[in-house]
Amino acid sequence: ITTVSVFLQQETQRLLAVDKPIDVIHNFFAPRPVRRSREEVRRDLGVQDEVLILHSSNLRPLKRIDLLLETVARIHPQESFKLVILAGGDFTPFLKDVRRLDLENRVVVRKNVHDIEDYLQAADIGLITSESESFCLSILEAMCFACPSVARRAGGVPEVVEDGVSGLLVSSLDADAFARAIESLIKDPIRRAALGRAAQDRARELFSAEIIVPRYEALYRRVCATDGKAN
Repeated sequence: ITTVSVFLQQETQRLLAVDKPIDVIHNFFAPRPVRRSREEVRRDLGVQDEVLILHSSNLRPLKRIDLLLETVARIHPQESFKLVILAGGDFTPFLKDVRRLDLENRVVVRKNVHDIEDYLQAADIGLITSESESFCLSILEAMCFACPSVARRAGGVPEVVEDGVSGLLVSSLDADAFARAIESLIKDPIRRAALGRAAQDRARELFSAEIIVPRYEALYRRVCATDGKAN
């Protein structure tokens, strides 16, 4: 049995009363070469000098898209950013919130994106407002492109992001707290870049295919050796 985080390991043991060892092997991300330049992608999205905030998810209720939109509505000044949502689900139910919060000129939605690397390399900040995540691959994907994320300190996220080192973690599901964290990075590009570099280094050192795949291979060899002895 394997899990992608210590958090998920503990939850599995707690909820399922598993009495066998559970190996923690984190997720990895192996980005493909980008197909378009950063400038081309940003131009296509209508982003000029604004900070590009990126959110990528399947839009399930746990992802708290309502909180995502409430958060960006509280960022000041509004002209300082654009939120790009890579939607792996139907965004239609959230359009009324976009209108209610007067975000029509701040939010850009792209559905079922395949060349995610193009958007990752064009982003400046990732924003994840989920109630909880077992790991959060979206954060890791951004890290690989030196894009620091703001996320909630919950689930397996603290195993991925070092708060204040490779990203920023918010303790509660509070739109104002998320907005202030985002604002701090919008206003401080030097710190934003430093967090991004640290995030990229962390992704390479802890969550690359070169690090994670051998752990799976070692596990398979161990399991096969155990099965061989049993037979």
